[in-house]
Amino acid sequence: MTLWAAIVKAFKFGSNLLDTMDSRNLSLISAGVAFYAMLAIFPALAAVIALWGVFSDPAFIDDQLTLLRQFLPGEAYSLFESQANRLINANDSTLGYTTLVSIGAALWSTRAGVAALIRGLNAVYSAPHRTGIRRAFAAMLMTLCLVGMSLVALACIVIAPIVLSFLPLGSLTGTLFEALRWVLVISVVVLGLGLVYRFGPNHKTEHLRVGWLSHGAFVAVVIWGTASWGFSLYLSNFGKYNEVYGSIGAVVALLMWFYISAWVVLLGATLNCEIARRRQSNSLAAS
Repeated sequence: MTLWAAIVKAFKFGSNLLDTMDSRNLSLISAGVAFYAMLAIFPALAAVIALWGVFSDPAFIDDQLTLLRQFLPGEAYSLFESQANRLINANDSTLGYTTLVSIGAALWSTRAGVAALIRGLNAVYSAPHRTGIRRAFAAMLMTLCLVGMSLVALACIVIAPIVLSFLPLGSLTGTLFEALRWVLVISVVVLGLGLVYRFGPNHKTEHLRVGWLSHGAFVAVVIWGTASWGFSLYLSNFGKYNEVYGSIGAVVALLMWFYISAWVVLLGATLNCEIARRRQSNSLAAS
């Protein structure tokens, strides 16, 4: 196959993916996921800070938020950072009182967002939706798994510098910690996508089920990182949401970022589905 033929084939494949996403209203579903994510993010932040404050210094959370600066638009990051600082500086009694409320609100909103994402995954695979109780249970179980994975990653980030301090690394300690922090973040994102892609859709055929590590997960991570960086760059140089939307410009920017993220996740699922179906077709043709 010549280079030009490979380019044409890749273009047709990408065009088919986008047509599939459009025909199944995945853009609209992404907007629903973004809405629920917007409702969940600040209660979730309050809950994490309150829970973390029971075991350690909540100011540690603020240090880790700098990772988001690489991906979030400037206005959205400022909104995120200011809310985190306000919660961190709140007194212990206030955080303790709001912990249960925040956890409840965060879980409900996150569950609703995950349920919307599962609906999108079912649309990708043309799979029937689960019944009411099973749908709610699946969404809540997946939500708890994703939250648990995030907390484990956060705990690993705390433990990592302690372990590294015992090793004779000298000036390399800081560099290794920063690299390890990024490795943990990327690993959690890939494994989280693996969980969503493997158990989210209501599969009726086993050949469509993907493994924990899939082409779609890796492609989604790369596109998500690139798209987030590009969107942040665009807002920094060309798009000023505050000039159009006024005081809610940061909120709109954050909502748009959630929309892009949800759309990319569904793009990865569509890629997995297309690869699985082509593999099945080739297998049947060979037999």
